[in-house]
Amino acid sequence: MSVLDSRSIRWMEYIPETTLGTTPTNPTMLAFPGDLVDFTIGGQAEFEEYSCLKGPVDTDPLSNGKATKTGESHKVSVTIKPSGLGMLPYVLCAATNATYVPGITMLPVSIGAKIGTEYCVVSGCVLEKLSLDFKDKKSAAEMTLDFVGIDRTDWGADYKGTGAHATAPSSAPYTMSSLSNVLYDAAAPSAADITLDSLKLDISNKIDPVTDISVVAPSKIGSWSYGLREIALDMGATCMGVGVQDDVFGGAAHTFAVTLGGKTFTLSNVVWTNAPDVKGGPENLIGMSLSCSPQAARLAIA
Repeated sequence: MSVLDSRSIRWMEYIPETTLGTTPTNPTMLAFPGDLVDFTIGGQAEFEEYSCLKGPVDTDPLSNGKATKTGESHKVSVTIKPSGLGMLPYVLCAATNATYVPGITMLPVSIGAKIGTEYCVVSGCVLEKLSLDFKDKKSAAEMTLDFVGIDRTDWGADYKGTGAHATAPSSAPYTMSSLSNVLYDAAAPSAADITLDSLKLDISNKIDPVTDISVVAPSKIGSWSYGLREIALDMGATCMGVGVQDDVFGGAAHTFAVTLGGKTFTLSNVVWTNAPDVKGGPENLIGMSLSCSPQAARLAIA
């Protein structure tokens, strides 16, 4: 018997859905835009646990519990070293999956996975959170994608039919060298007495299931309800002056802009909500980590 170890193929890909929860027939699957690092297919069967009476001849009345399955929930998490920005429209609810203006359109996908010789599809997936992290100058960027889904198939036969599986991307992943035209309040960060050591952008949607008892899927999810979007910016900074701490205490709103992958990201109404310590030991650089209010910030991509 062979175990599923590092000799086993693992792969994950996706395909846009025309109808929420319905995987296209004979799909030509798409690769996530970058080197696939790992993935998780999660969720759970949902149960009600309760006590009941087992009858007049029960010989163990102290053990009278029961667990009844009532539904399912499904989640998928994907981590890549990104070389493209193709998942941004999905988390921004853009008008189409090829546009980048934040909007209100739900863009569902089916996500397929292969482990060893078995395949599984999670359908009705919407992107709940995208995190793009430039940790330091020695690391390639990392993108984490968190989806919620409606249904899944049992592990078994290939789902592509006469379609095709995606090919792994070959482009080099983004690094800090991929960032250009960095502006803080329309000027170089040095004008504010800081240099940037790290950068992280989180875009998240509050998404709740909408129950529909007519739905065939065990989850009984017929659609998704969207709450407010949050955009969080975290910057690691080394200081050339400590006035930036005064600025944080002042509560002013800022703008931040950067170009990546041919797109210019502009964040406005960036209000730093943490009051970072200034550590002044004899040997360390003076630096700080700045985090903005995720509810206040707004994002434009051009």
